[in-house]
Amino acid sequence: MEIRDETRKLVGALSTAIDGSRGIPVDADERVLDAQGLAVKCLFHASSCLALYAGTVVASTGTPVLDTPSMNVLARAAIESSLTFHYLFVAPPDASHQEFRHLSWVLADLLERQAFRATTPEHKQQLEDEARQIEDIRSRLQANAELSKLSIKQQGQLLTKGKWRWRGWTDIALDAGMSALHADQLYRYLCSFAHSGSLSVLQLRQPKTMDDKRALGEGALRTVNVPLAFMTRGYSAVFPAASAAVATHPTLAGAVDLWFTLGSQG
Repeated sequence: MEIRDETRKLVGALSTAIDGSRGIPVDADERVLDAQGLAVKCLFHASSCLALYAGTVVASTGTPVLDTPSMNVLARAAIESSLTFHYLFVAPPDASHQEFRHLSWVLADLLERQAFRATTPEHKQQLEDEARQIEDIRSRLQANAELSKLSIKQQGQLLTKGKWRWRGWTDIALDAGMSALHADQLYRYLCSFAHSGSLSVLQLRQPKTMDDKRALGEGALRTVNVPLAFMTRGYSAVFPAASAAVATHPTLAGAVDLWFTLGSQG
């Protein structure tokens, strides 16, 4: 199995799924647009990870490098995109629950941005507009029956602090069907690269030969293949037209099935 070819097929599968759901009206529900956006985000992370495997150069010197640390950062971001999609759009049992999770997710970043310092009239106006949007979202959340299922403390964390998920990434990954290895150990390993942990630096220092470096790069591609498969499966469950589009390409559909299975085992 040539791992780069597998990643290409999976990128193609997710791209086909997204293209298959095109034609959404411009006044579509924000949830639909955000669902598509998360899928595109995952696609871009994975595609960039694949591009890095071909090698890049340091801009100031022209020195060729195989940037495996950035590949791992992108793989982690692809996983989080896939898991966020599952939590917001696949796992909720009904429309009310889905709306509640989606609004909570949107509210979180709006609240955080209110603390940003506005230095131009345009930015000040944007914050004022978003402050009104926050109040509208809070009203909609308070009218949603899901809010009453949270404790008073949790309600405060949501409405004033922007806490939008009540399960950790590992639990969300297990709920999506990932194996414990992928849901917990692999994700925590990738976090070292995103947060500049010492092990990520050690792994950067250790490889001496190009074969060693390529082995690490192949590991990153194997990792990114799993969220690609899970995202394509989840996206196809939400958008039937996407499922139909992927089904017309047996090779791409087969790659999704294979890597979904691999990501569910171990």
